Amino acid sequence: MTSIEHIKDTFLYFAYGSNLLKRRIHINNPTAEFLGIGMLDDHQLDFIKYSDHWRGASATIVPRMNFHVWGAIWRLHDDDLPALDEQEGVGDNWYFAKTVTVLTLDEQSVECRTYQQTINPPIRDEDEEIPPERRPSITYLLCIVNGAKECLLPDYYIEELINIPNNGQVASPKLLQKLNRLS
Repeated sequence: MTSIEHIKDTFLYFAYGSNLLKRRIHINNPTAEFLGIGMLDDHQLDFIKYSDHWRGASATIVPRMNFHVWGAIWRLHDDDLPALDEQEGVGDNWYFAKTVTVLTLDEQSVECRTYQQTINPPIRDEDEEIPPERRPSITYLLCIVNGAKECLLPDYYIEELINIPNNGQVASPKLLQKLNRLS
């Protein structure tokens, strides 16, 4: 990964959920340019709120010491910011935007916009499974796993994602169509 520098009229976005998948992020954010991957320290990936579109819980990050979340670093044009906020449900109080410091593979610290759900799930022990009512759908989890593979996240992290239990559901027909029947 080359050095990431600020470019006028753009912002950096750290994606850890379905927007890891290039096809997914480009649905609403056509200017998204993949820059590489990074790690967000002292956060844990989890799931809490049920999404009718995905037909399962969507991902969030929860501040938690000694945990980390891998994700993609995207550069988007400022014009895409309203669409990204809308996709993440900021106006509906689903997620809120926050700035985080992400460490790249070449140990560069970069400030990125990311999103965290407005309701945090209860803290889970490291080996505790996600409860059935908070599990993602098959489609959503496939988006995350396929995006993680596409972005070349570390193998151990991809394996952790693969082992997340799903709820047995697939996304809504409308979303499946948008994703070109990914599942």
